[in-house]
Amino acid sequence: MEKQIIAVIAYDGSRFYGMQIQPNKPTIQGEIENALKKLNINSKITHAGRTDKGVHALNQVISFKVPEFWEEEKLKNLLNQILFPSIYIKTIKKAPLNFHPRYAKKRSYRYLLSPTISPFTANYLTHYQHTINYPLLQKALNTLKGTHDFTHFAKTGSDVKDYTRTIYLAKIFPYKNLSVINIQGNGFLRGQIRIIVDFLLKINENILTIDDLKAQLEGKLISKHLAPPNGLYLERVWYHSTLIESSYSSSKLI
Repeated sequence: MEKQIIAVIAYDGSRFYGMQIQPNKPTIQGEIENALKKLNINSKITHAGRTDKGVHALNQVISFKVPEFWEEEKLKNLLNQILFPSIYIKTIKKAPLNFHPRYAKKRSYRYLLSPTISPFTANYLTHYQHTINYPLLQKALNTLKGTHDFTHFAKTGSDVKDYTRTIYLAKIFPYKNLSVINIQGNGFLRGQIRIIVDFLLKINENILTIDDLKAQLEGKLISKHLAPPNGLYLERVWYHSTLIESSYSSSKLI
């Protein structure tokens, strides 16, 4: 007999070629599946979203099956010993057998900008020395709220049929010596957040305008470059199930 497990994990994406498994390359999915094999658990994991190479997660959600006899806390501790230091399992719980982490009601991402350069933070913050015009960029972010066709805010070659997404929250604010961009929506396309951030920074530098942003949302391709991955974090994933939502109770958004 097997049971379904849901786990909330955090990881340092700078050490991996993204979330999704790739041949002959270190990935988060590959590391976790290899750790499970060391415990004689031959299970494939599913995940809430495919983060790119260099992108981090504070609360990624994964699911996999294990034999019924496994005690969740013991499994968590053993996996964390194997996965240390790049991946950390924050919570593990038994979930319904039909649970799939991809079917979330909303997700949020956080992008961190720093005016200072340090070799100790280079993999975790994007260095940006220009003065940030917070009112201007907040006005630009307000333009993104609501339901739009984000075709021109997705990586070339994205394998989706529908590019329509809804943005619930989009804000920028200072935090200590950082600038934080926080975007929450019902789902995101590959590269969408990084393309948005790059567009915003070009608006900040007067290379592009908010009218350009509106025009691209309306279907005119103006700029489709990616901001660096190192400042991007998958912040949280929300589900309709209260059982699954309670997995975050001891999982602070650090």
